[in-house]
Amino acid sequence: MTARLLVVVADGVRPDVMGDEIDQGRAPALAALRAAGGLHEISAAFPSVTGPAYVPFVMGRHPAHVGMPGLRWFDRARSLRWAMGQSRSYVGIDIWHTDRDLTHDVPTLFDFAHPSLAGLMMIGRGATHGRIGRGVRWMMRVSGVHFRGDLLGWRRIEQMAVDQFFRRFERVRPRLSMLGILSPDKFSHAYGSDSDVVREGIRDVDRAVARARAIAAAGAWGDTLRVWVVGDHGHAPVSQHDDLHGWLESQGLRVLSHPKLRQHRADVALMVGGNAMAHLYLEPKRRQRHWWPRLATRWQSTLDGLLARPSIDLAAVGIDATTVRVFSSSRGSADVSLSHDATSVRYSYTMRDGDPLCVGGSLHALDADDAWRAMSATPYPDAIVQLASLVPADRSGDIILSAAADWDLRARYEPVAHISTHGALLREQMMVPLLLDAPPARTPQRTTDVVPSALQALGITPGGVRFDGRTFY
Repeated sequence: MTARLLVVVADGVRPDVMGDEIDQGRAPALAALRAAGGLHEISAAFPSVTGPAYVPFVMGRHPAHVGMPGLRWFDRARSLRWAMGQSRSYVGIDIWHTDRDLTHDVPTLFDFAHPSLAGLMMIGRGATHGRIGRGVRWMMRVSGVHFRGDLLGWRRIEQMAVDQFFRRFERVRPRLSMLGILSPDKFSHAYGSDSDVVREGIRDVDRAVARARAIAAAGAWGDTLRVWVVGDHGHAPVSQHDDLHGWLESQGLRVLSHPKLRQHRADVALMVGGNAMAHLYLEPKRRQRHWWPRLATRWQSTLDGLLARPSIDLAAVGIDATTVRVFSSSRGSADVSLSHDATSVRYSYTMRDGDPLCVGGSLHALDADDAWRAMSATPYPDAIVQLASLVPADRSGDIILSAAADWDLRARYEPVAHISTHGALLREQMMVPLLLDAPPARTPQRTTDVVPSALQALGITPGGVRFDGRTFY
């Protein structure tokens, strides 16, 4: 029999809140999954924000490796055909460019499994039977409710899209389908990540799992359907919002930043996402990236000023293509570096004048699995691998910031005042749930593990395609 897989994305759902809903008996379909295969906590990508955080479980790669370094980013290379200010913001109309912006050298999970179906997915390239929730009519509806801050309107539109998804799911019987449920994230920002409305959003996820099972059972293909649930990022309370744009201007700098993109001769392009992380592109008129030793003469005082702000927990810069320097104002600095041996990438963490990632000592030449384990008990899960993947990437900023607890970095222009945030390297924002329908053979670690695991579950050989994750089956 042909194996089929449905992956439901519980956008912005925290593992502990999902587990509590199951424990309270309010999510029976999710409880059945937990009983069959377990509820696991795995690390998301950095930045931990919708968009980039979808890349790992659609492409099996870290997002910056395939061209998406953030929810918002600036294009030094001037390669974007349609981009005001040569920048992207996947919050608005630029969402239409997500598939095009990602490198076409790497296939998506949809490319491997046919027929395939995507619903309310930020990335859906290769889906043979549609991108539900992505057409012009859908986008006009969604944009209106988003920018009005109409969260109940958003959920109504989402439910319409889910209904359409399942009508097509029943007809097509896809080998692979992926469905995003985004309301929990929207409601978390406005009401908190463990609020009643967020828990109702988790029950929307539960109803989607139950509905898929019922459709497959009624059509006599229930025995072939596997169902997994995965989160894309976490959430953490926030009460203080830093106006980085205003501070940079107070330093005498001309700032290009969303939605103010008509800044001529900008000194800095500020790209905030989540809103608990930011890319700073220095001297954006340059078309080639310069490493920090070349930039420090002019920009060291700016970096020092940023680190002095209570909103900034960590700052990272690229020393060269394989070395990242990470700073904390209170815990000093260290270098994260990568090297290659005959079979794998190796990661090291070398303390310089402190321990900004709270590791407890230097680490040397760890493979990706050991690097994950070494960071698993720290406040910054998987930070070594994530920083090494993001900071040196071609499309990443020259300074990358991760916000301190209770802070985010965008005080202006949000349609809903945020009381919960994400995007940073902090544990609550980086850890996400993974519900499986069968016990894994090894402990799942990252969202990048989903693609190779899905291919194995479907009996599909990826050929020579390389992934940043590895199968847990």
